Amino acid sequence: MNTLRTQSLRRQQSVPILLLLLGLLTVLTGPKTWSQDTEPTAEEGIETAAESEAEAEVIATVGTTRLTRADLEQAVRRRSGGRPIPAEQQDRLQAQAVGDLVEQTLLQAEIERRQVEVTDGEINDRIAQLSTELAARQSSLDAFLASAGLDHEGLREQVRFELAVPKIILPMITEDVMRQVLAMHRYDFDGTRVRASHIILRPEASSGPDAVTALLARAERIRADILAEELTFAEAAERYSAGPSRHRGGDLGFVPRHGLLCEEFAAQVFKLTKGEVSKPFVTPLGVHVAKVTDVDPGTVEPETFRKPLEQLAFQKVLQAFVIHCRQQTPIELKPGIVAVDPRAPGPRP
Repeated sequence: MNTLRTQSLRRQQSVPILLLLLGLLTVLTGPKTWSQDTEPTAEEGIETAAESEAEAEVIATVGTTRLTRADLEQAVRRRSGGRPIPAEQQDRLQAQAVGDLVEQTLLQAEIERRQVEVTDGEINDRIAQLSTELAARQSSLDAFLASAGLDHEGLREQVRFELAVPKIILPMITEDVMRQVLAMHRYDFDGTRVRASHIILRPEASSGPDAVTALLARAERIRADILAEELTFAEAAERYSAGPSRHRGGDLGFVPRHGLLCEEFAAQVFKLTKGEVSKPFVTPLGVHVAKVTDVDPGTVEPETFRKPLEQLAFQKVLQAFVIHCRQQTPIELKPGIVAVDPRAPGPRP
């Protein structure tokens, strides 16, 4: 009979061990325990029962696995490293934690379906590596477990999971996949620079919530005029741009892919070919229209950055695989529960 099975994920989480390790750079705190000299009162017993019932509340169903409120609380704690979460980040962190749980449940189901094997020796080696890394940071495995909300068996299960996932993903990373990733991300590694110009529109300080939408529409009209050759890009920059580069026709000079421009802007500019005018896009600085006027090709050979390219390929293939699993698996979230991609950019506590 096909019935829903309840599977506690308290021992599991999709935030990598090394990410949790970073949380240990702050003060580590363990779980609260009863004093040996103190017994719970009747009132405290009632509260404990109510809390237990709340913890058992089902917040999502992924395939045949139920995720509970307690699972979510553990995932939030692990994602935050046990640190206090600022109020303005709580909703997003919880949504990311739900995404963590959903993703891990999907991957765990695939591990079981494919009968992926991880030996005790592999687990012992990884835990020994973790202990060494903790010692180098003047911490300990027990302190790490307290902060992460894990016991030793829970740690072994988590390590088993993290060792099993690459055994599914790595065989999918063929040389053809590597060539595709190189084509998309060569500029991230090979030292290429582009000469970029831009027009930036900034909302007024007193503008309302629709200001960005209005600026995007205005930027689109400016772009249309440029493409129709009613004015040059340099003329448009001088006339409309709010940045100091307007005095140079919007020219920013040659810029590298990383380290000089804000990431949101650089990512858009390095998608352009020479002479191409971008569609309007938004960064924390404002609304932009950009153009690449020249390209200085990089000279770093691909073999030099093979390792980071493989890491990038792994993340891309893993993300595509999780999307495939989502499409094949019924997922139901309780009303009011929101899940976001745990890999999506955003503030962390």
